[in-house]
Amino acid sequence: MLTNCASQMQYFAEQTPSLSVTRIELFVIPALAVDASGHRVCLRLTSNLGIGWSELFASDTEDTIDLDRWSDLLQSFIGSIPLPPLDHFQYDKTDQDGRILDLFATAALQVLAHSADSSSHKTNLEESVLRQRSVSYVSLD
Repeated sequence: MLTNCASQMQYFAEQTPSLSVTRIELFVIPALAVDASGHRVCLRLTSNLGIGWSELFASDTEDTIDLDRWSDLLQSFIGSIPLPPLDHFQYDKTDQDGRILDLFATAALQVLAHSADSSSHKTNLEESVLRQRSVSYVSLD
């Protein structure tokens, strides 16, 4: 009876959908609007199902962005991640760590929603423009 239960758990683990994240990039870009003081933080996620993007705005009045801390948090997502826990991830979206986790979750969900229609030419062009305008850039493999 115990063996049967163990084989069912192994089958469940094999059938659990996951996303294989191969690269996460962060681009910190000065705000474009004349009256906006701050930066756009863009996250590009590369996975086995395609590429996902997300972004947030960080005003100059907020605490400075700790890219080292964010890199450490994001590094833990490189590799295979199960998707159901991503749907139920609990965090404070107002604190710095919560903001980067929300940025990652949004990009991952975008990959899932648009995995069939990603265009590598368009995304390479977007990456090139973002790199040229970035004041900070982080790439995690």
